[in-house]
Amino acid sequence: MTCGHRLIFCLHTPMISGGRTRSLTGPTSKIRIWARAPALELNRLMDMSSREIRMPLSEVVAVLQDLNEFVVSLDRLGSRQASGTADECTVGTFIADWDVARRLARARRVISVALDTQLSEEDNAEIDALCDQGRFYGTDSSTSPSTDQSS
Repeated sequence: MTCGHRLIFCLHTPMISGGRTRSLTGPTSKIRIWARAPALELNRLMDMSSREIRMPLSEVVAVLQDLNEFVVSLDRLGSRQASGTADECTVGTFIADWDVARRLARARRVISVALDTQLSEEDNAEIDALCDQGRFYGTDSSTSPSTDQSS
């Protein structure tokens, strides 16, 4: 099981379906997105402090728009839940109606395509291994939302 990677906007989406998308074609834009290490562990595996990943600006903007919609909407939903004007069904409705899973999977694919075409197979394998260490809802190692106090 693998997932997307963290870049300048620190996107890390959980597995939605299948493995990380691989691509045979590369982006053509000259836009630079600076790769940033998601954790100290990554710095021990490979030095990413001076590495770049190029992505088409249109793809970056589309991902950023989706992320912005999700962050703002989830913040508003959280406020409504805290005030008692929304319940857990409200969040489920939002996720279904706004096609959140598909849109996050697309964001992961956009980033994965750029990484796959521009990094070595070894670098991608190291990044995939780090992503495998993530927390995934519904697994034995994940913490239930009611007891998770880490955020």
